[in-house]
Amino acid sequence: MSTRTTQVDDLRLVAQPSAVPCTELFVRLILSDWSLLPMLEQVTATTSRLVGDIVDQSNTAAPAFITVRLQLRGEVLVVEIEDDLVGPNPPRTAPGERIGVEPLRNGRLTWCEMPLPGGLTAGQVRLPRRQERRTLVDEPVSGAPVAADPEVLERLLNRLSGWSG
Repeated sequence: MSTRTTQVDDLRLVAQPSAVPCTELFVRLILSDWSLLPMLEQVTATTSRLVGDIVDQSNTAAPAFITVRLQLRGEVLVVEIEDDLVGPNPPRTAPGERIGVEPLRNGRLTWCEMPLPGGLTAGQVRLPRRQERRTLVDEPVSGAPVAADPEVLERLLNRLSGWSG
């Protein structure tokens, strides 16, 4: 079994009640992107439970930060949840989960491994083709600053002045 990570996506959140539905949307998006919808219920339940535990333990006046990370590695999908709670309670686990907690300098990393469906390996998962990110402005190779086009600025200012009355 290869332990090489094939794909990683993550999301940074504040430990507020809205973090749980945001996590669920993130999981749905990534598993759809990776063509792993058969795992949706299991991964959503696990990530929601782990993030929910952190939200419940977080101080509402100074909430913790959470990073939710999904990885494809070897024959498993790995859910990682980083938090910066001081003295957190151990995470709740479900039967049959392979879960672990590692202390970090400022918090902890909780991980859970789930086998990929149908004996798939990470290298066999159909990943989306991502193209190079296009920028809206041509970036100079020389490192010189990019000047704004005066015509574009003039049209923009005319439009904005029309909105002000």
